[in-house]
Amino acid sequence: MPAAAPIASFAMIRGSDQWLRASYDAAALLDGVVQLAWSAPAASDVVGVAPREGAGLALDAQCRLYHSVTDAGMVERILWSAEDPLRPGASPAPLELFEREPVPVAGEFTLAEDSGGPLAQPRGLAVDAEDRLFIAEAGARRVLVVDLWSRRVLRRIAVPGRPVDLVCDGHWVYAALQSPAGLVRFSARGLPQVRALPPGIVEPSRLALSPERKLYLLERAGTLQARIFDIARGSAVLDAARVANATDIEFHRPRTDAGPLLVVACEPGQDFLRFRLEAGGVSEAAPLTARGYDGLGIVRTPDERIACWTEKGLRYAVAARLRYAGSGSVTAFRLDSEEYQTPWGRLLIDACIPRDTRVRVRCIAADEPPDIGLIAREPPANVTLLAIPHDDQSPPMPAAWMVQAAPAALPLHRRAEGPELPWLRRAADDSFETYEAPVHAGPGRYLWVILELAGNTRSTPRIRALRAEFPGHDWLRRIPRTLSSEPQAGAFLQRYLAMLAGALTELDRRAVLRQVLLDAEAAPVEVLPWLASFLGLTLDERWSEAARRRAIREAVSLFRFRGTVPGLSRFIEIVLGVRPIIIEKFRLRGGGVVGEPVARSSRSILGGGLRVGGSVGTPGGTALSAETEDAFETHAHRFTVMLPALLSEDQIDMVADLLDVHRPAHTLYDLCTVGAGMRVGRGLHIGLTSLVGGGSGWTTLQLGAGVLGRGGIVGRPQTGTRVGVSRLPGGRGDAVLRGDTRVG
Repeated sequence: MPAAAPIASFAMIRGSDQWLRASYDAAALLDGVVQLAWSAPAASDVVGVAPREGAGLALDAQCRLYHSVTDAGMVERILWSAEDPLRPGASPAPLELFEREPVPVAGEFTLAEDSGGPLAQPRGLAVDAEDRLFIAEAGARRVLVVDLWSRRVLRRIAVPGRPVDLVCDGHWVYAALQSPAGLVRFSARGLPQVRALPPGIVEPSRLALSPERKLYLLERAGTLQARIFDIARGSAVLDAARVANATDIEFHRPRTDAGPLLVVACEPGQDFLRFRLEAGGVSEAAPLTARGYDGLGIVRTPDERIACWTEKGLRYAVAARLRYAGSGSVTAFRLDSEEYQTPWGRLLIDACIPRDTRVRVRCIAADEPPDIGLIAREPPANVTLLAIPHDDQSPPMPAAWMVQAAPAALPLHRRAEGPELPWLRRAADDSFETYEAPVHAGPGRYLWVILELAGNTRSTPRIRALRAEFPGHDWLRRIPRTLSSEPQAGAFLQRYLAMLAGALTELDRRAVLRQVLLDAEAAPVEVLPWLASFLGLTLDERWSEAARRRAIREAVSLFRFRGTVPGLSRFIEIVLGVRPIIIEKFRLRGGGVVGEPVARSSRSILGGGLRVGGSVGTPGGTALSAETEDAFETHAHRFTVMLPALLSEDQIDMVADLLDVHRPAHTLYDLCTVGAGMRVGRGLHIGLTSLVGGGSGWTTLQLGAGVLGRGGIVGRPQTGTRVGVSRLPGGRGDAVLRGDTRVG
């Protein structure tokens, strides 16, 4: 058997920054992944009736939905959830937030009821960090501030224009104004502050705040002249050609590993467009379908999805059914091996290739790059406003004649053994696999790769990364020259033997990098129990992967201090990520525990000698008045573990098992968590564990979904007007907040 080839290097293309420097034909680039282009929904070119003014949607901290009905002059409140716990199987019905004034009766005559509601054209809605609802009353040129806990109006903020939309940024609220156009910022207690608008904006319509706290504005919603502006930059990021007839905008983050997307709601019946706004340009993502959308507004839900209002209530927008191009191609930029006459080895491609789709590759190799006739670097089909950082330093593209003369395309082979990198394992939910193909080209310093994608218009192949191996194997020199004397035969043998040479090369890599198996940070997750067994450490499968790796790395130090306070504290911190407070009870036998019934001869008396924050259990205590055995029974070899975090039952069991294994065998312990509350004499120790701060996981009580006194509280203290009594003077009649007792 011939000797294995030397360890090779790779020239790689990966990530959006590098893929943007390629040339695309009917292909798209989304989140650093190459795929076939899709057909975008066509914008309407017919001007219909005048666009309706948008309505508002907002969710508070308890997931209650607020919906403004502009024509009826009211705001509806609805418990938004998959199922109403008060009425299983029934969809919760909307409830007016404000009561209407009863129609007065004059003798035998009844005055005609006003067709309008208690509010004057309520438009935008927003809820701030303190659960205060802001309502933009366009007809009254003011913004109402409603406290959702006490259900009373706190303020009426006059603004210099018709407020048409609101967006919340913590405690601050921004309002878009019309007649005249403007932008103001205010809080629940402060005065409005005027903010400058980019030049050229005459009709602000909708606002959206990105996760980076950047403000975006939609102008002329519902018209062919709709545009989206970046307020900070003062320029339009999307023009009318891309977002014509847009009705609302909102941001959401569909995946944790990708950036936020700007969702643009169009007319009813059209798909919602989505764009990623980056420094390198604006790229379009797959659209969303919202059946029954009324065209008045959208909202981001707490689970980072987009919802809209329909005749059947609030509904999610779901992924649209796309129609992909039948074929497309991507021509990569020049890869450099830095050595002339380099024999290239294999191509390794991370791709997801569904059934009825395929990917083929063509390769071009040369020692001298062409100077003229280079093909143009066409951007992806879904990318606009392309601005590649340091584009002048991008490697050049091949010449057109080189592309035409390139050898025939080769199919890809899926590697059953996975990635070529030693000991690397993909995540269980990763749909990408590693494919392989030989470089069908002669030797040369430079290499260009052409990817040909094909599909069935319903699905598309996706390519995440490309790696070209160099130098290739030298096995042709180790076999009789007669077998490779002819150029075609030699090229065939070079490709044919590449598979065997690659397998031996990967075995060599595993041998060279076998020390990875002894590295707690780099070893595959399936060998962690084997690695821990060398140190006498038994891993709990309930621990996170990061906790298991950290425990192995610190196992020597943990066993050195096993059974001690520092050792137990560090072990629990590794497993939970929270540093516990461990109190040895023998240190408290001199008193200082409020409410401890067996504390003997304590000089600390509440209201007398007790000092909060002072040292507890100092040496030289007074003699006990009771038997010594009593103090031994209550304090010796006992300790309390305080965990300042909200833990699940599985996490509590996990910590209990850890303490049972690693504590001293003759000791007993109490385990206290934040969820257990502050128990005087056990979980509350003055100067040690008692802290004054925010709530410890208590939430608002919801009927049928909480236990009073365990995890839920009712209401919060407020002063001022009372429910059902306070009135809102002015406007179109006095508006009275509803005083019903519905919880949720």
